[in-house]
Amino acid sequence: MKYLYCWLTGVLLASALTPAAAANDVNISFNQHPLQTYTGALLRHDWANLVWDGTRHRAHIATDGKDNSARFLRVTYPANTVGPEHNGGQFLVNLPPANEYYLRYRVRFQPGFDFAKGGKLPGLTSGGGKYSNAHKPLDGDGWTARLMWVEQGRLVPYLYYVGMPANRKFGDFWPIDAQVTPGKWQTITQRIRLNSPGKRDGIYSVWLDGKQVTHRQDMEWRHGDKGKIDSFYFSTYYGGNTPDWAPRWNNYIDFDDIRLSHAPLD
Repeated sequence: MKYLYCWLTGVLLASALTPAAAANDVNISFNQHPLQTYTGALLRHDWANLVWDGTRHRAHIATDGKDNSARFLRVTYPANTVGPEHNGGQFLVNLPPANEYYLRYRVRFQPGFDFAKGGKLPGLTSGGGKYSNAHKPLDGDGWTARLMWVEQGRLVPYLYYVGMPANRKFGDFWPIDAQVTPGKWQTITQRIRLNSPGKRDGIYSVWLDGKQVTHRQDMEWRHGDKGKIDSFYFSTYYGGNTPDWAPRWNNYIDFDDIRLSHAPLD
């Protein structure tokens, strides 16, 4: 009877925990929306904990199909512009604070996309919206982990964090074996696990189409116990902040099936 009681207790505990974990997962697609600008109302419908919206009417619900069934988010990047004020779009969503998150989304660069010198892609951050901007976070709150596309469609991590090298004034980055193909839907997955306070044992991993393209387990995201992963940072634009980063013609990137979870994503 003692062993039966323990077994039943374990089953009940597992069943109690599983829905709670699933409740924290985020799974966003755009099929339910009309073909229109991704307005503040639509953003708030999808993202209950929206902090701010900087899409500036450059994000739209779009479709390829004649029956308008499969819909996605299309972000536009006007020619000869750089930075999120004039190019692409951003929004920030608060998440339940945690030590580990997986982020996955599908992305498609338009055929003939002008990669120019590069631009930003979405990621995760901390600080509840008070994230770093061209400086190293002091205690951990405000670290950011995005990706960049660079010349010829290659991808690189683009990070600000406590333990970043001192000579990296505008973020830390390194080459990885990943390249996007214009006109093709591809899947980007990122995993972040915070370091133990005082240790360099944090994790940062990226997969492209299921292939792991970088894995670090020496990350120092924070110093103490601050810096919980607490925000999804949808951030995409050309730049840099000087004219030589600008695209030569109008471009767009499509996004779909945005997922966030504490557990590995299938």
